Amino acid sequence: MPPTAGAGSPARRLDALLSRPRVRGALDAARDFLSVVAPTECVACGADDAVLCPRCRGAVRAATVRPFPAHEAAESLPLLTGLEPVPALAAGVYRGELAAALLAFKNRQRVSLASVLAPALAGALRGAAGGSEALGPTDVPDGGIAVVPVPSRFSARVRRGYAPVEVLLDWVDTRGLMPPGYRIARVLRHRPGWHPGPPGAAGGPQKGKGRRARGRTRGTMAVRRGARVAGMSCVVVDDVLTTGATAAEAYRCLVEAGARVEGIVVLAATRPPRHADPTRRFSAGSADGEREMWQGTLDSGRG
Repeated sequence: MPPTAGAGSPARRLDALLSRPRVRGALDAARDFLSVVAPTECVACGADDAVLCPRCRGAVRAATVRPFPAHEAAESLPLLTGLEPVPALAAGVYRGELAAALLAFKNRQRVSLASVLAPALAGALRGAAGGSEALGPTDVPDGGIAVVPVPSRFSARVRRGYAPVEVLLDWVDTRGLMPPGYRIARVLRHRPGWHPGPPGAAGGPQKGKGRRARGRTRGTMAVRRGARVAGMSCVVVDDVLTTGATAAEAYRCLVEAGARVEGIVVLAATRPPRHADPTRRFSAGSADGEREMWQGTLDSGRG
C-alpha cells in the first residue's frame, strides 16, 4: 500500500494553514495588488484578474465529472488478442475550457492550474480502479498498481522547467487522492537523439493510419536503467490522447520489459469514441494476451 498524505503530512498542514482566515485575507490582498501591477486574464475566456475565472473553472469541472473510454478513437493504440485496442480512459474531451487550461498549464507556465486539472486526473484514475460506471471494478494485485507517467522530452522539460504529467500526479499523490494500492513509478525515459525508423517500422497489429504515427514514435522511449519492471502491474498516464502513438510507445517499452499494462489513463482525449462499450474494463488477465501478442511481434521482427 503506497504512502498517502495523512493528517500530519506537509501537504495537509499547508492546506490547513492556507485555510486560516488571516492567511486567506493576506492572500486576497496580495492577489488584488498583483492584479494591478501584473494584471492577468483567464486563459479560456480572457476575463480579468484570474488565471481561470470561476465560470471557466466550473466548466472544466463539469467537463471532467464523468470519465469515458477513449480507446476506440485512438487508431495507433496496439490491439489485444481479441482485436480490441488497449483500454484507455479519459477524464474529459479535449476541447473548450479544458483544452485551454491544459495548454496554458503545459506551454504557458500556468502551474497553478494543477489545482484544477489534477482532481480531474484523480477522477479518471479512480475510474480505472473501478470507481466509474463505464469501467467495472479491477482487483488490485498484491504488489499494487504502478502509475507510470509518459516521460517528457528533455528539451520540453528544460523549456518548461517541469514535466506536466508528473506535476499533476504529484499533486494527486501528496493529497492522498490516489486509488488504494496505486503508486507512482517513474520507470520510463526518453531516448535523447533517437531518430525512429521509417513509417511501418513499428510492426505489430494496429489500426489504419495509426501505423504511420507509431512508426514515428517507436524507439523514442526506454525503461530507466536499474528499474525493476518485470512482473509489475501498471497503468500508463499521459495528458492528452490523440492518435495514441505516444501511449503506445510507453506500452511497448513496458510490455517488452515484462510488465503487465492494465490500460491507459489520460486527462483529455481529442474526441469521444463513436461506439464506446460501457462494459469494457481494465482486466488484469488481459495483460497475458497482450504480452503474448507483443512477443510474437518481436519474434517475427527478429526473423
